[in-house]
Amino acid sequence: MMPVDFAMLAQQCAPSVHPTTLQAVVKTESGFNPYAIGVVGGRLARQPRSRDEAVATARALEAAGWNYSMGLAQVNRANLRIYGLTSETVFDPCANLRAGGAILADCYTRATAGGRVPQDAVRAALSCYYSGNFTRGFKRDFGGTSYVQRVAANATSVGVSATVVPPIAVVPDGAAPDSRGAARPVRLRRADDSSTTGADRGRETDHHPAWDALGDF
Repeated sequence: MMPVDFAMLAQQCAPSVHPTTLQAVVKTESGFNPYAIGVVGGRLARQPRSRDEAVATARALEAAGWNYSMGLAQVNRANLRIYGLTSETVFDPCANLRAGGAILADCYTRATAGGRVPQDAVRAALSCYYSGNFTRGFKRDFGGTSYVQRVAANATSVGVSATVVPPIAVVPDGAAPDSRGAARPVRLRRADDSSTTGADRGRETDHHPAWDALGDF
């Protein structure tokens, strides 16, 4: 079940995207962790546990020339200026969802302009969100599933008002792999797959942060 606080944020901060679709993207990208940082071509030894830690890590990654994405919707560093964000404000849940929703809505608009029917356009938009194009997200990678499949598998129904980007209607076979990792900010390990855009997420055994409504961290 999607955290109630997230459902409220989705409606308030990214109203143009159906909450079912947005929650599926966020669950896939960050596991609802507002401080998540995904590093392309590497991974953090553990995920930041506070906003200050996340900001410090993002600044260090930027200084070192890494390509990385941040926050609930894993907004890439290249999109910060476009959506009026900084390494500090990107970790604000509402600001992050607003940017992520705008990126997804733009992808959907371009997908429908290509003549796709709504559900095909949603899937194409997810691929665009993941990779910047309408094809990469359909290719199988982690755990033998594609990004589009993983997002669709994470979709759950929620009550909504009128939105621009419609919900995901079909969940394909094959659940998303529950890849979780844990680690120290700034210290990096090289990864074999340089296309990773989601964050490695760590499971805490004895402590759950305040934002972890499901007790997953």
